[in-house]
Amino acid sequence: MTKRVLAIANPISGRGRAQKLAPKIAAMALGAGVSVDVQFTERAGHGREMAAGARVRGYDGVLGFGGDGTLNELINGLGPDNLPLGIVPLGTANVLAKEVGARRDPAHVARALGRWRLLRRDLGRMDNGRLFTCFVGAGFDGECTRALKSRTKAIRMSSYVPIMWRAVMNSDFRGIRVRCGDDVRSANFALCAITPCYGGPIELTSRARPDDGLFEVLTVHEPVTPPALLKMLVFAFLRALRAAPAARFAEARTVQMDAPHSDRPVPVQVDGDFAGELPVRCETLPGALTLIDPR
Repeated sequence: MTKRVLAIANPISGRGRAQKLAPKIAAMALGAGVSVDVQFTERAGHGREMAAGARVRGYDGVLGFGGDGTLNELINGLGPDNLPLGIVPLGTANVLAKEVGARRDPAHVARALGRWRLLRRDLGRMDNGRLFTCFVGAGFDGECTRALKSRTKAIRMSSYVPIMWRAVMNSDFRGIRVRCGDDVRSANFALCAITPCYGGPIELTSRARPDDGLFEVLTVHEPVTPPALLKMLVFAFLRALRAAPAARFAEARTVQMDAPHSDRPVPVQVDGDFAGELPVRCETLPGALTLIDPR
Protein backbone atom coordinates (compact mmCIF):
# COMPACT_ATOMS: atom_id res chain seq x y z
CA MET A 1 0.00 0.00 0.00
CA THR A 2 1.33 3.44 -0.95
CA LYS A 3 2.41 5.57 2.00
CA ARG A 4 0.98 9.08 2.15
CA VAL A 5 3.22 11.82 3.53
CA LEU A 6 2.43 15.45 4.23
CA ALA A 7 5.46 17.64 3.44
CA ILE A 8 5.39 20.89 5.43
CA ALA A 9 7.93 23.44 4.27
CA ASN A 10 8.92 26.87 5.52
CA PRO A 11 9.28 28.73 2.19
CA ILE A 12 12.09 30.97 3.44
CA SER A 13 14.15 28.14 4.94
CA GLY A 14 17.55 27.66 3.40
CA ARG A 15 17.22 31.03 1.67
CA GLY A 16 14.27 29.77 -0.37
CA ARG A 17 15.61 26.27 -1.17
CA ALA A 18 12.51 24.61 0.26
CA GLN A 19 10.38 25.89 -2.61
CA LYS A 20 12.58 24.06 -5.11
CA LEU A 21 13.48 20.98 -3.09
CA ALA A 22 10.01 20.00 -1.88
CA PRO A 23 8.42 19.42 -5.33
CA LYS A 24 11.56 17.62 -6.54
CA ILE A 25 11.53 15.25 -3.56
CA ALA A 26 7.79 14.66 -4.01
CA ALA A 27 8.35 13.61 -7.64
CA MET A 28 11.22 11.26 -6.76
CA ALA A 29 9.38 9.74 -3.78
CA LEU A 30 6.48 8.74 -6.01
CA GLY A 31 8.86 6.47 -7.88
CA ALA A 32 9.76 4.86 -4.52
CA GLY A 33 6.11 4.16 -3.74
CA VAL A 34 5.42 7.15 -1.48
CA SER A 35 2.88 9.87 -2.25
CA VAL A 36 4.05 13.26 -0.92
CA ASP A 37 1.71 16.26 -0.73
CA VAL A 38 3.61 19.56 -0.40
CA GLN A 39 2.23 22.46 1.61
CA PHE A 40 4.04 25.70 2.51
CA THR A 41 3.61 27.54 5.78
CA GLU A 42 2.14 31.03 5.58
CA ARG A 43 2.67 32.39 9.09
CA ALA A 44 4.14 31.59 12.48
CA GLY A 45 2.39 28.58 13.99
CA HIS A 46 0.94 27.42 10.66
CA GLY A 47 3.20 24.36 10.53
CA ARG A 48 1.99 23.28 13.95
CA GLU A 49 -1.62 23.54 12.79
CA MET A 50 -0.98 21.48 9.65
CA ALA A 51 0.96 18.79 11.53
CA ALA A 52 -1.81 18.51 14.14
CA GLY A 53 -4.33 17.56 11.47
CA ALA A 54 -2.15 15.15 9.49
CA ARG A 55 -3.38 11.91 11.08
CA VAL A 56 -7.09 12.65 10.69
CA ARG A 57 -6.45 13.54 7.04
CA GLY A 58 -5.14 10.04 6.45
CA TYR A 59 -1.40 10.66 6.25
CA ASP A 60 1.13 8.05 7.37
CA GLY A 61 3.85 10.58 8.21
CA VAL A 62 5.04 14.18 8.01
CA LEU A 63 8.16 15.46 6.24
CA GLY A 64 9.54 18.71 7.66
CA PHE A 65 11.65 21.17 5.63
CA GLY A 66 13.50 23.68 7.81
CA GLY A 67 15.70 24.15 10.83
CA ASP A 68 15.37 23.15 14.47
CA GLY A 69 12.73 25.82 15.10
CA THR A 70 10.52 24.58 12.26
CA LEU A 71 10.91 20.97 13.39
CA ASN A 72 10.07 21.93 16.97
CA GLU A 73 6.87 23.52 15.69
CA LEU A 74 5.90 20.37 13.76
CA ILE A 75 6.68 18.08 16.70
CA ASN A 76 4.48 20.21 18.94
CA GLY A 77 1.72 19.93 16.36
CA LEU A 78 2.04 16.16 16.16
CA GLY A 79 2.36 15.65 19.90
CA PRO A 80 4.04 12.66 21.57
CA ASP A 81 3.57 9.11 20.22
CA ASN A 82 2.11 10.32 16.94
CA LEU A 83 2.93 9.99 13.23
CA PRO A 84 6.59 9.56 12.23
CA LEU A 85 8.49 12.68 11.17
CA GLY A 86 11.03 12.92 8.36
CA ILE A 87 13.61 15.71 8.21
CA VAL A 88 15.02 17.77 5.33
CA PRO A 89 17.55 20.10 7.05
CA LEU A 90 17.41 23.71 5.84
CA GLY A 91 18.22 25.68 8.99
CA THR A 92 21.35 27.25 10.45
CA ALA A 93 22.38 24.80 13.16
CA ASN A 94 20.27 21.73 12.22
CA VAL A 95 21.13 20.02 15.52
CA LEU A 96 18.48 17.28 15.32
CA ALA A 97 19.22 16.61 11.63
CA LYS A 98 22.94 16.17 12.35
CA GLU A 99 22.16 13.88 15.26
CA VAL A 100 20.20 11.46 13.06
CA GLY A 101 22.18 11.87 9.83
CA ALA A 102 19.51 13.68 7.78
CA ARG A 103 20.48 15.11 4.39
CA ARG A 104 18.81 17.43 1.90
CA ASP A 105 19.75 15.53 -1.27
CA PRO A 106 16.41 14.74 -3.02
CA ALA A 107 17.40 11.25 -4.19
CA HIS A 108 18.63 10.34 -0.70
CA VAL A 109 15.43 11.61 0.94
CA ALA A 110 13.26 9.74 -1.57
CA ARG A 111 15.12 6.48 -0.92
CA ALA A 112 14.72 6.93 2.84
CA LEU A 113 10.98 7.45 2.41
CA GLY A 114 10.76 4.35 0.24
CA ARG A 115 12.56 2.20 2.84
CA TRP A 116 10.34 3.58 5.63
CA ARG A 117 12.53 2.50 8.53
CA LEU A 118 11.61 4.15 11.82
CA LEU A 119 13.63 5.43 14.78
CA ARG A 120 12.45 6.12 18.32
CA ARG A 121 13.91 8.92 20.42
CA ASP A 122 13.09 10.64 23.69
CA LEU A 123 11.24 13.91 23.88
CA GLY A 124 11.31 16.53 26.59
CA ARG A 125 8.19 18.32 27.81
CA MET A 126 8.02 21.61 29.65
CA ASP A 127 5.40 22.42 32.27
CA ASN A 128 3.52 24.57 29.75
CA GLY A 129 3.18 21.50 27.49
CA ARG A 130 5.80 22.51 24.93
CA LEU A 131 7.81 19.58 23.58
CA PHE A 132 11.49 19.68 22.67
CA THR A 133 13.93 17.31 20.96
CA CYS A 134 17.34 18.77 21.88
CA PHE A 135 17.66 21.08 24.88
CA VAL A 136 16.43 23.88 27.12
CA GLY A 137 18.95 26.52 28.16
CA ALA A 138 18.67 29.28 30.76
CA GLY A 139 20.90 32.35 30.89
CA PHE A 140 23.48 33.14 28.24
CA ASP A 141 21.99 31.21 25.31
CA GLY A 142 18.52 32.44 26.19
CA GLU A 143 19.88 35.97 25.85
CA CYS A 144 21.33 35.06 22.43
CA THR A 145 18.05 33.68 21.13
CA ARG A 146 16.16 36.70 22.44
CA ALA A 147 18.44 38.90 20.33
CA LEU A 148 18.07 36.62 17.30
CA LYS A 149 14.28 36.75 17.56
CA SER A 150 14.34 40.49 16.90
CA ARG A 151 16.11 40.01 13.55
CA THR A 152 14.00 40.26 10.40
CA LYS A 153 16.64 38.96 7.95
CA ALA A 154 17.68 35.34 7.39
CA ILE A 155 20.08 34.05 10.04
CA ARG A 156 23.48 32.75 8.97
CA MET A 157 26.15 31.17 11.15
CA SER A 158 28.12 34.43 10.94
CA SER A 159 25.13 36.24 12.47
CA TYR A 160 25.79 34.53 15.79
CA VAL A 161 29.21 36.11 16.37
CA PRO A 162 28.17 39.75 17.03
CA ILE A 163 25.00 38.57 18.75
CA MET A 164 26.95 36.30 21.09
CA TRP A 165 29.36 39.13 21.85
CA ARG A 166 26.55 41.53 22.76
CA ALA A 167 24.74 38.83 24.73
CA VAL A 168 27.79 37.98 26.81
CA MET A 169 27.96 41.61 27.86
CA ASN A 170 24.44 41.20 29.26
CA SER A 171 24.63 37.64 30.63
CA ASP A 172 25.84 38.01 34.19
CA PHE A 173 23.00 35.86 35.57
CA ARG A 174 23.87 34.76 39.09
CA GLY A 175 20.60 33.61 40.58
CA ILE A 176 19.69 30.53 38.52
CA ARG A 177 18.58 27.63 40.73
CA VAL A 178 18.57 24.12 39.25
CA ARG A 179 16.90 21.14 40.90
CA CYS A 180 17.73 17.64 39.57
CA GLY A 181 15.90 15.23 41.85
CA ASP A 182 17.34 15.85 45.33
CA ASP A 183 20.32 17.81 43.95
CA VAL A 184 19.81 21.58 44.18
CA ARG A 185 22.49 23.96 42.93
CA SER A 186 22.93 27.64 42.11
CA ALA A 187 24.42 28.48 38.71
CA ASN A 188 25.16 31.24 36.20
CA PHE A 189 24.08 29.16 33.20
CA ALA A 190 22.11 25.91 32.90
CA LEU A 191 21.40 23.48 30.06
CA CYS A 192 18.99 20.54 30.18
CA ALA A 193 19.81 18.31 27.18
CA ILE A 194 18.66 15.23 25.31
CA THR A 195 21.37 15.52 22.65
CA PRO A 196 25.16 15.83 22.99
CA CYS A 197 25.39 18.23 20.03
CA TYR A 198 24.79 21.89 20.84
CA GLY A 199 25.48 23.39 17.41
CA GLY A 200 28.18 22.99 14.77
CA PRO A 201 31.15 21.09 16.21
CA ILE A 202 30.33 22.05 19.80
CA GLU A 203 29.30 19.44 22.35
CA LEU A 204 28.31 20.64 25.80
CA THR A 205 26.63 17.48 27.09
CA SER A 206 28.71 14.71 25.52
CA ARG A 207 27.13 11.92 27.58
CA ALA A 208 23.55 12.79 26.69
CA ARG A 209 21.70 9.92 25.01
CA PRO A 210 18.41 10.32 23.14
CA ASP A 211 17.11 6.90 24.14
CA ASP A 212 17.86 6.49 27.85
CA GLY A 213 14.93 8.44 29.32
CA LEU A 214 17.27 10.92 31.03
CA PHE A 215 18.41 14.49 30.59
CA GLU A 216 22.05 15.38 30.95
CA VAL A 217 22.17 18.65 32.88
CA LEU A 218 25.07 21.09 32.63
CA THR A 219 25.48 23.93 35.11
CA VAL A 220 28.22 26.57 34.89
CA HIS A 221 29.32 28.14 38.16
CA GLU A 222 31.12 31.31 37.20
CA PRO A 223 30.00 34.57 35.55
CA VAL A 224 29.76 34.26 31.76
CA THR A 225 32.38 36.84 30.82
CA PRO A 226 34.25 36.92 27.46
CA PRO A 227 37.28 35.04 28.90
CA ALA A 228 35.02 32.50 30.63
CA LEU A 229 32.99 31.95 27.44
CA LEU A 230 36.13 31.50 25.35
CA LYS A 231 37.48 28.99 27.86
CA MET A 232 34.22 27.05 27.86
CA LEU A 233 34.12 26.95 24.05
CA VAL A 234 37.67 25.60 23.89
CA PHE A 235 36.75 22.80 26.29
CA ALA A 236 33.59 22.13 24.24
CA PHE A 237 35.47 21.98 20.92
CA LEU A 238 37.84 19.45 22.49
CA ARG A 239 34.90 17.39 23.85
CA ALA A 240 36.41 17.93 27.30
CA LEU A 241 33.96 20.20 29.09
CA ARG A 242 33.86 17.83 32.06
CA ALA A 243 37.42 18.90 32.80
CA ALA A 244 36.40 22.57 33.09
CA PRO A 245 36.57 23.63 36.78
CA ALA A 246 33.37 25.70 36.60
CA ALA A 247 31.25 23.00 34.91
CA ARG A 248 29.14 20.43 36.76
CA PHE A 249 26.95 17.67 35.35
CA ALA A 250 24.01 15.58 36.48
CA GLU A 251 21.41 13.18 35.07
CA ALA A 252 17.71 13.40 35.82
CA ARG A 253 14.26 12.54 34.53
CA THR A 254 12.85 15.86 35.71
CA VAL A 255 14.59 19.22 36.03
CA GLN A 256 13.30 22.41 37.64
CA MET A 257 14.97 25.73 36.82
CA ASP A 258 14.00 29.02 38.44
CA ALA A 259 15.62 32.25 39.57
CA PRO A 260 14.13 33.29 42.93
CA HIS A 261 17.09 35.49 43.86
CA SER A 262 17.96 36.99 40.47
CA ASP A 263 17.75 40.75 40.18
CA ARG A 264 16.23 40.43 36.66
CA PRO A 265 14.32 37.85 34.58
CA VAL A 266 16.44 35.01 33.17
CA PRO A 267 15.75 34.26 29.47
CA VAL A 268 15.20 30.71 28.20
CA GLN A 269 15.78 29.03 24.84
CA VAL A 270 14.14 25.82 23.62
CA ASP A 271 15.69 23.99 20.65
CA GLY A 272 17.42 27.22 19.66
CA ASP A 273 14.35 29.48 19.88
CA PHE A 274 13.63 32.14 22.49
CA ALA A 275 10.93 30.74 24.81
CA GLY A 276 10.34 33.31 27.54
CA GLU A 277 11.86 33.39 31.01
CA LEU A 278 12.35 31.23 34.08
CA PRO A 279 10.83 29.37 35.87
CA VAL A 280 10.49 26.16 33.82
CA ARG A 281 10.11 22.49 34.67
CA CYS A 282 11.13 19.76 32.22
CA GLU A 283 10.36 16.04 32.14
CA THR A 284 11.46 13.27 29.79
CA LEU A 285 9.04 11.32 27.61
CA PRO A 286 11.01 8.15 26.79
CA GLY A 287 10.71 6.97 23.17
CA ALA A 288 7.89 9.43 22.44
CA LEU A 289 9.29 10.73 19.14
CA THR A 290 9.19 8.57 16.00
CA LEU A 291 11.41 9.61 13.10
CA ILE A 292 11.70 8.27 9.56
CA ASP A 293 15.29 6.99 9.46
CA PRO A 294 17.11 9.27 6.98
CA ARG A 295 20.21 7.10 6.58
